[in-house]
Parts: sequence; structure tokens; C-alpha cells
Amino acid sequence: MTEMTAATEKGSMVRKVAVTGVCSAMALILMYLHLPVKYLGFLEMEFSDVPAVFCGLLFGPVAGVLVELIKNLLKLFGTTTAGVGEFANFIMMSFYVAAISVTAKKWKGRSSAYRYAMSFAAGTVALIIAGIAVNYLITFPLYIRLYFGGNEAALIGAAQAMLPDSLKWIASSFERMILLAVPPFNLVKGIIVSIAAYLVYKAVGNRL
Repeated sequence: MTEMTAATEKGSMVRKVAVTGVCSAMALILMYLHLPVKYLGFLEMEFSDVPAVFCGLLFGPVAGVLVELIKNLLKLFGTTTAGVGEFANFIMMSFYVAAISVTAKKWKGRSSAYRYAMSFAAGTVALIIAGIAVNYLITFPLYIRLYFGGNEAALIGAAQAMLPDSLKWIASSFERMILLAVPPFNLVKGIIVSIAAYLVYKAVGNRL
């Protein structure tokens, strides 16, 4: 009986490692596939976090965050942001994936609709909050230094150029960009990625 248990646990671990590896590879590929339009000149909508959410729901938050880590480490070999974008993506999306995974586990006894609605709502809120903190402390300061010669006004001008006249006011200062311009993007991204991840998980998750 003990040998059978050990064999089952070994098979489960092999399956977990294999699925996590495949999800990491898919996440890297999806990271290069994004919509051609950039919001504020640097924010892009892509679906590389869907495999991470899938893994998080299937195996728990550690597996989901591991997919985010592997994806961004591999992306460093082709980075166009000196690693800033990958670092920011890892932190923000790890909070998103972990919040979804933990909440889904916590509400496991609830109805499926309630459980997933709460989980993806928690993930989206975590993404918005993490996005504000990461952009204020890391991303924007480094972008200003690396690409705009330390000129904050140049970054603001570049961001405003990507917005219609009626919305330029939300990017009229460093603080407004972080508090008013970026959160709506993360809200939309969180909702869209959540819907995609839910559909994938419901279609494939039970088979694994």
C-alpha cells in the first residue's frame, strides 16, 4: 500500500512538473503575441498570464507564480526594456495569479460561479493595487531614467500623445498617470485575462 502511495505521489509530481513546464513555454510564446496598439505608448494587452492562472487554479499559487517567473526569466533573453518590463510584469502578475489561486482554494466549498467570480475579482483588485505600487516605485522611475534622460515631462508628453484630447488630463502629471491612467488598463486586462483563463480552465482543467 505504501509503495502504491509513493508511486501515486511520484506520478502526481511528474504530472505537475510537466504541466508547469508546458504552461511556462506557452506563456512565453503568448508574451510575444499582443495587440498592435499600445496604451500610453508602453502598455500592451497580451494573454501570457492565462497559462499561469491555469496552473495556479490546478496546482496552487506556487505553481502559478513559478510559471510567471520562468516566463519572465526566459523573456529577458529578448528584452527590449532592459529587464524593467519583465521585472514589473513578474511582480504585478504574480500578485494577480496568487490572489486568484488563494481565493479559489479558500472558497472551494462555495458554488462554482461564486468561487470563480470572487477569485478573479480578487486577482484583478490585486493587479490594480500592485500596478500602482510597482509603477510608482520601479517602472516609471526607471523608464524616465533609461529612456527619457531623467526628464519626467518627456514621459508625460509621450503618454499624452497616445491619448485623445478629452483624456489627456489623466496623464498630465506623474501621479495622475499612476493613479488615473494605468489602473483602468489593469482593470480591463484583469477582466479579459480572467475570462480567458476561466474558459481554458473549465475546458481543460478537469482532464488533468
